[in-house]
Amino acid sequence: MFLPPPLTDDWTKWIVGEWEGAGESDSGKGRARASFESALGGQFLIHRGEAKITELNPEYLKKHMHASDEEIERFKRSGYQSLEIYTIDQETGEVIGFLFDNLRCMAKGRGKREGFKETMEWQWSSGHKSTRITERVSDDKLVFIERTRNADGSIMEDKGEMTRSKRQSVSEKR
Repeated sequence: MFLPPPLTDDWTKWIVGEWEGAGESDSGKGRARASFESALGGQFLIHRGEAKITELNPEYLKKHMHASDEEIERFKRSGYQSLEIYTIDQETGEVIGFLFDNLRCMAKGRGKREGFKETMEWQWSSGHKSTRITERVSDDKLVFIERTRNADGSIMEDKGEMTRSKRQSVSEKR
């Protein structure tokens, strides 16, 4: 299709806005803020995330991420930032995503939305794979869980919860 209609599915209309919350993983804990906005004439969903690190597990980072003490300290100070871009594959109906973060990681994802649950399979440029499930709990609350296979075969699990701090509809973003 030359010019597909904008993304106006229930998921996109629901998630657009500002969110805040907290998460934890085997590597640590943090407080996060996220924004979701419609972009490029409604053809894409842009997600920007930022987390302040509140607690780290240096031994986990050293063992599984091969992080040095200096890198761990720098990560504590800088926190975590990400940029994600999503759209829908016109041929398959699958969600397509691209993820970039301040650890200079990049990933390409494919997945599906079933009602108010999105499951994405990510392939990271480092060779790692992960699965993220994001689910609507209510109009103003979401939960997520992401499992990433480490190089040694172990699984790192991230989970969190976010609450809407400000709502902006898809049409307001155009």
